[in-house]
Amino acid sequence: MTKMMTIARAAACSAIALASMCADAASTQTVVESTSYGLLSLPATEGFNLSVAQMPANDTFLADYGFSIGSNGSFSSAVVTFDLSNVFQISGLTVTLLQGTPFSGALPTDLDASQIADRDSRIIVTGSGMPTAQTIDAMTLTSGDYTVEVSGTSVGTNGGTYAGLLNVAAVPEPTGMLLGLAGLGLLALARRRAAR
Repeated sequence: MTKMMTIARAAACSAIALASMCADAASTQTVVESTSYGLLSLPATEGFNLSVAQMPANDTFLADYGFSIGSNGSFSSAVVTFDLSNVFQISGLTVTLLQGTPFSGALPTDLDASQIADRDSRIIVTGSGMPTAQTIDAMTLTSGDYTVEVSGTSVGTNGGTYAGLLNVAAVPEPTGMLLGLAGLGLLALARRRAAR
């Protein structure tokens, strides 16, 4: 009897897992915006905003804002949604920094499983904050291509809207800092010798 109960439990767990996978498969991730700011001259601040039409509760919109930097930079970003009760509302607002270029192709586009897996593999950091405001705190990036991804579900009767910005400031090169410290050391040595 115990073996029969174990088999029944295993079958029930398998059914639950399969139902969960099917529920996940039923949700759709749709790229609705893809913009590239190109190579940024540091310091740089770029603003962005979007209004998204109402969508089914289990579907997610994605909006990409790509940029490149030619040298190390200090990056930060913030996104805010403007919720007006049930009229304009975005649930699950998220801001994510990805390595690489933004989506290229016809818009809007529903992503397939391999495209979603590719995006997930390129995540550097996901923002934090409140349901209506997400931020990515300052962090250093090396030269290369990056994408700020804004995602959520537009559930208001008239859809939802958000606005955000990305900021990249120059970071002093280590060799320049070392030269500066060496110069200060030489000045201190010269001053010490002059005092004798």
